[in-house]
Amino acid sequence: MAESENEPTEQSDGLRIFDDQSHDAAAAPATSRRLGVVVLVLSLVLLALDGIAVALLAADQVTPAASIALVTMLASIVVGVLALVAVALRRGRGYAVAAVLLSVLSNPFVLVYLLGRLLPSF
Repeated sequence: MAESENEPTEQSDGLRIFDDQSHDAAAAPATSRRLGVVVLVLSLVLLALDGIAVALLAADQVTPAASIALVTMLASIVVGVLALVAVALRRGRGYAVAAVLLSVLSNPFVLVYLLGRLLPSF
């Protein structure tokens, strides 16, 4: 007498849902590093913009320096959050960790505080 498809076999113990699926780690799709690289490049651009804002401030051009600093402050928050998402999703984790650190450093408040500690005449 042949076993029907609905009856459990001795090996499956009635849990047919798990019999056909493979949970091998090698079967997992490869993740792209693109998000981590993109947020790292964006954080480097923000750090460069912040440097331009500090240079403008040193040249007594306060209005453009404040405008650039405001943009970099808001963008550094967005890039930092995106970098944390990239770390959580394992999409370029090493690049994303570096991007988190650089996005914190590219915040104008943090950068000016650190420059003030390192260069007291600033």
